[in-house]
Amino acid sequence: MAKLSAVILLTFLLAIKAFAGAPNVSVASVLSAVSGYQDSNYYKAVLVKGEEDADLYLFSRDGWDLILEAYAPGIVVTGIGGTDASLSTAENGALRVHSENIAIGRNRWQQTLTIVHRDGQYVVAGYTYSFYDTLAVDANGDVLTGECDVNLLTGKGFKDSQPFRTNFRSVPVTKWRADMAPPECEWE
Repeated sequence: MAKLSAVILLTFLLAIKAFAGAPNVSVASVLSAVSGYQDSNYYKAVLVKGEEDADLYLFSRDGWDLILEAYAPGIVVTGIGGTDASLSTAENGALRVHSENIAIGRNRWQQTLTIVHRDGQYVVAGYTYSFYDTLAVDANGDVLTGECDVNLLTGKGFKDSQPFRTNFRSVPVTKWRADMAPPECEWE
């Protein structure tokens, strides 16, 4: 397993050097890596600690070679105490980018971006966010919580179990930044 991980990271580092817009990356800065298939097309995703937030690299296969198809700098928050970021794949092959703060401050949160390949590019197709406030309580005396889940391809979502529609739609993964969210998923 260690040899396979080393091969994956070496392939990743060599591919990044070939992409003019991507910075040099050290192996120690890799946070997470996964591979999967979307519509029978192979991809490999690598999440890397960037200067401030985490950067995402998405590779696809061209014959036997992996090519860097998308570079998304600053896609999710990481790096401050209590935050973490990782990758996983859904059963349908969609890529999930998880980020969270479950240790520092009164506002604890988790976020998942769902990324799919559509019309020749990777797009953020889903946004899921939940939080709890360690100091605030609701009218019942329970810890204040919230949850929002949106399909950005259709614009349909739920906030605290209430349905809504949004004009905020899918965004190419290369344009998504850590501070982006549908306005319907914000709390006061």
